[in-house]
Amino acid sequence: MKACFTRVLVSGARTWVTHAMGLALLFWANVSEAGSPVFVLPIHGEIEPAMVYWVRRGVRQAIQAKARALVLDLDTPGGRADAMEAILSALKGFPHPDATYSFIRSQALSAGAFLAAATRHIYMAPGSVIGAATPVLVAPGTWAPQALPESYEKKITSAFEALIRATAEANGHDPRVFAAMVDRELGLVIDGVEVLPKGKLLTLTNREAERKVGNPPRSLLSEGTVATLEGLVEQIAGPGTPVVWVRPTGFERLARGISLAGPLLLTLGLLLGYLELKLPGAWIFGLGSLLCFLLFFFGHYLAGLSGWEPLALFLLGLLFLLLELWMVPGLILPSVVGILLAGFALLLAAAGDWPGRTRSETIRSWTLALGELLGSIAVSLIFLWVFSRWLPHRVWSQDLDQGTVSGSGSSTDAHPTVEVGETGVAWTVLRPSGQARFENRLVDVVTDGVFIAKGTPVRVARREGSKVVVEPLVPESGGAPEMQGE
Repeated sequence: MKACFTRVLVSGARTWVTHAMGLALLFWANVSEAGSPVFVLPIHGEIEPAMVYWVRRGVRQAIQAKARALVLDLDTPGGRADAMEAILSALKGFPHPDATYSFIRSQALSAGAFLAAATRHIYMAPGSVIGAATPVLVAPGTWAPQALPESYEKKITSAFEALIRATAEANGHDPRVFAAMVDRELGLVIDGVEVLPKGKLLTLTNREAERKVGNPPRSLLSEGTVATLEGLVEQIAGPGTPVVWVRPTGFERLARGISLAGPLLLTLGLLLGYLELKLPGAWIFGLGSLLCFLLFFFGHYLAGLSGWEPLALFLLGLLFLLLELWMVPGLILPSVVGILLAGFALLLAAAGDWPGRTRSETIRSWTLALGELLGSIAVSLIFLWVFSRWLPHRVWSQDLDQGTVSGSGSSTDAHPTVEVGETGVAWTVLRPSGQARFENRLVDVVTDGVFIAKGTPVRVARREGSKVVVEPLVPESGGAPEMQGE
């Protein structure tokens, strides 16, 4: 009897423990679900490349936080097509497409309509509009629409129409609705009812977008009108759901400015680097050049476009260049390797890299990066030509470390009168160009590719028009000439 009672007691205890564990697991699951946040990405104003950076970060954080939903808060007149396509690519990385929403606060026009098509659910605020997504060419800096050649307009419109149809189909929307926003020649007819005649672009108000069409009836585009985004979040996930607003950080704003100034930084870096070679010893030009390049890499790193690898490659290339200048002048090979490494590092940083990028996106990024680098080199060469042609010769070519020759009152000779065979000393490092002093005259000279250290005796080998070519002077038994005025 006692043993039977014990078995009943143990069995009952096990049952209670099982029920308690089940209730605990159910409670934990509810708490865990209640704690899953909704991530909101505000897309306000012009869609531009800088917006891509923090949208990628927001999607990545939403994935890491196991977000219940991802909501685009749209209030945009459109923007750049390349930035829009990059954002579309980032949104595809969210692993729960059924939990993606668009809330059109005021307007989602042009590129904004594409972003709305990239979410599974679309809701609109009272008085909001969506549509008018045909691509246009705008003048840089003015956003003024420009006329396109008819053949090119048809080509680009066809490409974007296919993109928005594919995006809409992937998210359960009627592709014909979005296609009519891009191509005015299509019109819109649903189940025999003309919604939009041909020759007009489709733009819908919130009431028109939620109109029932077809058989069985379904919403034309919007699933409903919601007064506020907070009301939409409550409708999606219930009251009390935590909401995470993903906004650009201070560093990302800084990265935006630096990345937009990338071509300018490249141009300044190249200009200052050349001035350091032309006017050795000043150091301010070399430090300025290095600062410009470091800001270029730092901006792309903050923007999430690249890691530290491009900067490491650039510094390695710089090390090879310094090796050529200071330790093995005239060897040439270290300079070639250094220039190739530095150039590849600049391309790598400008092209960027991010998960999910397609092959065509990669090719386009590298093409744009190459164009940016070549453009900066071209602008630098133009500025150097202007400097050398229009600035006073004394300002352009004097040695900033020494100034004019001390104690002699001499200065750089714009029209050298030195003769072949005349000897002097290298007044600056010749890399291969620089200045040499002949008695009390400073003359711009160049070597045949040989690097000559400052203070080395030199001899005029030949004259080529106004160019004076020198070579290092091999000391004779009587000794080499000494620098005067030191």
